[in-house]
Amino acid sequence: MQIKEIGLKIGCLFILGIGLVLFLGLTFSRILIPLLPPLISIFIWYVTKTQRKLVRTETTPIYQIAEGWVKIQGNVSATKTFVTPYFKQECIAYTYEEGNISYDSESGSEHVTKTSSRKEFQDFHLSNGTGKIKIIIKDLNLTLLEAKSDTKHSIKYAVDDIRYTERTLKNGDLISVLGYAVKNGNYAYELTAQANQPLVIATPDFEDKTIKSFRVFKYLMPYLVLMYLSVNYFLFLAPARPHEEQNTAFALLSFFGIPILGVLFGVIGAKLSGFGKDFFSCLGGICFFVALLSFPLLCLLYMVETNQSTIIRVWASIFICTSLAMVLNYRKLEGAFDKD
Repeated sequence: MQIKEIGLKIGCLFILGIGLVLFLGLTFSRILIPLLPPLISIFIWYVTKTQRKLVRTETTPIYQIAEGWVKIQGNVSATKTFVTPYFKQECIAYTYEEGNISYDSESGSEHVTKTSSRKEFQDFHLSNGTGKIKIIIKDLNLTLLEAKSDTKHSIKYAVDDIRYTERTLKNGDLISVLGYAVKNGNYAYELTAQANQPLVIATPDFEDKTIKSFRVFKYLMPYLVLMYLSVNYFLFLAPARPHEEQNTAFALLSFFGIPILGVLFGVIGAKLSGFGKDFFSCLGGICFFVALLSFPLLCLLYMVETNQSTIIRVWASIFICTSLAMVLNYRKLEGAFDKD
C-alpha cells in the first residue's frame, strides 16, 4: 500500500512538473527562448568540470611528482581481492548497484530506482615505467569506468524488472588517477583525495572519447553561437511583417518530412562509398540535427501563435547554420571519432 501511495505521489508531482514547464513556456516564451541556451551551456559546463579537469591535466612521471594535483597513468596492483556480488568477478575494488526498472507506457522510456548499493575497496598501487605510487582510497568513485550490467525481467504482473550493475578495478588494469599528491611519514608521495574533491579514476579509452567529444564541441561552437544570435534576431529585433496564416505544408515538412529525409539519406549513405557516401551522410546529418534542434522551438512558436514568416525565418536560420557546420566540418567531425 505504501508503495502505491509513493508511486501516486511521484506521478502527481511529475504531472505538476510538466504542467509547470508548459505554463512557463507559454507564459514566458519571450524570456525562455533567449535564456534557455545559456542556462543549458552553464549546466553542461558545471556537470563536465571533472572530465575537463581530467583531460586538461597532463600525465606526470612518478619520479617528478610534487605536492599538489597530479594525474598518474599506470597499472593497478593490490594484494587483497574481492568477489563482486552478482557477476562474481575477482577484483581489488568494486561498486555494485541494484535497481528496480519502471517503464513509461507512452514513450517506452525506462526509469531506474536504486534499491541497494554496495562497495568494497582498498588502497592500491599504480605503477609504470617511471615508478610506483600508492593510491589512498577514502571513498570509491568508479562512475567514469565502464559498467557491466544485467536485467532480470519479471513475468509477474506489477512486479518491476531488476537491473544489476557493477564497476570493477582489477589487478593489471591500465587506468588514470587524478588526485592530490602528499608525502607520507616515509617522505614518499601518495595520491589521495582532497577536501570535497574525490579521486578521479578513468581509463585511457574514456579520456580519449572525452577529448574527442570536447573537440567536436569546439568545432561546432561558432555555428551554435551564430544560430543563437540569428534566431533571437528574427524573434525580437527583425522588422515586423504583416501577419500570415499558419502554413500546414511547412509544419508537416519541418516536423515529419525533415526527419524522414534524414533517415532516408542516412540509409543511402551507409550503402554507398566514396563521394556518394560522404554526400548522402552529410545530407542525412543535416536533416537529423535540423529536426533535433528545431523541434522544441517550433512547438513553442506554434503554441504561442507566432507569425508564420517569423517561424520560417527561424527555421531557415537553424537550417543554414547547421548546414554550414556540417559541410565545413564534415571531415573533422568524421575524423574525430575514427579509431586510432
